[in-house]
Amino acid sequence: MHEMSLMGGVFEAIEKTLSQYEVKRVLQVKLKVGELTNAVPEALQMAFEAYSKDTLCEGAELIVERVPIRGCCRKCHHEFNVNTMIFICPNCGDTGIEVIQGEELLIESMEVE
Repeated sequence: MHEMSLMGGVFEAIEKTLSQYEVKRVLQVKLKVGELTNAVPEALQMAFEAYSKDTLCEGAELIVERVPIRGCCRKCHHEFNVNTMIFICPNCGDTGIEVIQGEELLIESMEVE
């Protein structure tokens, strides 16, 4: 379950951020998770609960926003949603595609007390 590893990185960022402020507790954490991370939201939730035990995040709500895959053709510069794992430009048929969205795993926001 690679979600535990991913969540470990998330908690490093959370702890670093929280250390800069006086926070009583974390109420909510919003994550943006790209489809190419192959992270399962339910597994992220379980990992979040495990990591948050006995921390300021214990009991906080985790919101996971899935980010679709978007590509940009290097040949014609057409941007498009990638709906299958076949990275072909729907405009010109070229296979030289740059992924411009869908690989991210980031903390979008935290609500704290």
